[in-house]
Amino acid sequence: MSEKTVLSDNSVILKWGAWYEDSALELTFPPQWDIHTVNISDSCELKDIGIEDAVSTPIDTQSLDSIAFGKKNVVIAVEDMTRPVRLEKVLQSILKRLYRAGIQKDWITFVICNGAHAPMPRKEMELKLGKSIVQDFMALNHNPYDNLSDTGHLLGTTPVKINRHFFEADLRILVGTIIPHGFAGFSSGAKLVIPGLADMPTLERTHKYVMMGFRGGVNDVETNKFRSEIETVVEKIGVDFFAGVIPNSKRELAGLFTGDTVKAHRKGVEFARKIYTAKFSKPADVVILNAYPKDSELLQADTALTPLKTTKIPIIKEKGVFVVISKCSNGFGHHSLFGPGMRLARKPIKRRYLNGHDLIVFAPGINKKEFETLYWSGYKLANDWSEVLALLTERFPGQCDVAVLPCAPLQLLDIQP
Repeated sequence: MSEKTVLSDNSVILKWGAWYEDSALELTFPPQWDIHTVNISDSCELKDIGIEDAVSTPIDTQSLDSIAFGKKNVVIAVEDMTRPVRLEKVLQSILKRLYRAGIQKDWITFVICNGAHAPMPRKEMELKLGKSIVQDFMALNHNPYDNLSDTGHLLGTTPVKINRHFFEADLRILVGTIIPHGFAGFSSGAKLVIPGLADMPTLERTHKYVMMGFRGGVNDVETNKFRSEIETVVEKIGVDFFAGVIPNSKRELAGLFTGDTVKAHRKGVEFARKIYTAKFSKPADVVILNAYPKDSELLQADTALTPLKTTKIPIIKEKGVFVVISKCSNGFGHHSLFGPGMRLARKPIKRRYLNGHDLIVFAPGINKKEFETLYWSGYKLANDWSEVLALLTERFPGQCDVAVLPCAPLQLLDIQP
C-alpha cells in the first residue's frame, strides 16, 4: 500500500531540478486533505567494489581486457543529459581495463548518443562524464545530419546510417541508463545506437512507427517489436561491450550490468523492475506525478506520466485530476523531430491514456506559448504552486485524497486491492 510520509503541516518534500540544482521542493496541502506518497522499492548506492566487480564479470562476453587487446581505435558511446546517472565511476573502471590491455589515451574517443536531442555543451559533459574525462579525451556530440556511415543494413525498408566515429572504431563500447521507456520498454542497450547514433531518416522511422501505435510499450522488452527490430540491426552492426546502469530515487548508481548488449540489458531490466515497483492501494482524487529525475525540460515532462501506462487498473477516481510537476531547468528543451515546426510535430490533442481526466502541469518558468505547443488546450499550466492549489480546491473544496509519486518516470505501479 501507499506509504504515508507527510510532514506535520500536511506537506511533502520532493526532489527537484535533476542535474542543475538537485534541490528540495516542499508542497503544502489543505489540512483536511489526506496525502500519501507512493514510493518505489528502491535500492542503496552501489559501492566502488560493486562497480569493479560488475565491470570485471561481464555477461556472455570475454573480459573487457581480452576484448580490447590489440585494438587501436576505441569509441565509448554514452547517453546524454536526459538520462539521470553520472557515469564517471563506471567510465573510469572501463578505462582502467582499456589501459591494462595496452590502449593509449589518444586512441579513445567519447561520443554522445543524443539522437534528435540537443547537443551537450562542455559543462554538461563534465556533469555527465566527469571533469577529468572531458579534460583528457575528445568528447563529441552525435550529429544525425552529418559525419555518418552507411551500415549496409535496413530497419524495415530504411537504410541505416550511424555515427562515423562509432562505425569505424575497432572497439565499440556502449554505456547507458536502464529506466522505463514508453517506446523501448526500458531505455539503453541497443537503443543507444538506434536511435542514439543514427541518421535522421532512421530516427524518423523509429519514432513515427511508435507514434502510429505499431511498435513499443513501457515495461515490455519481451514482446516489444520496437526493441526487437533495433536489437536485430544493432547486432549486425556490432557492439563489443555494453554497460547498463540503474539509478535509485536519488540518482545514485544502484545497479550495473555489463557484457552482451542484449543479455546484460535484460539482467539490468530484471533489477530495475524490482527496485522501481511502487505499491498503489486505491484510486485517489488527485495524483501528483513528479518528473524528477527527468525534469530538465518540458519535452521530457511527459515521462512523469509513465506509471499510468504500467497498469490497466485505474489509479484515479472518476472526477480526479492528474498533476505533473517539473522544474524544467532547461526550459522548453530541444528535439529535432518533435520540436515546433519539425517533421513529426503535431497539433496537441488529449492524451488517450488519461481517459478524459483533467491535467495540470506545474512548471515554473514555462510560458503559455511553450506549453500550448505540446499540451492540449484543455489542460492547464501553473507557474506557482498556489495556482495549482486554487484549481484543485475549486474542484475539491472539502476532503480530498492525494497520491504523490516522488519519482514518477521510474515508477512501475503494483496495484494492491
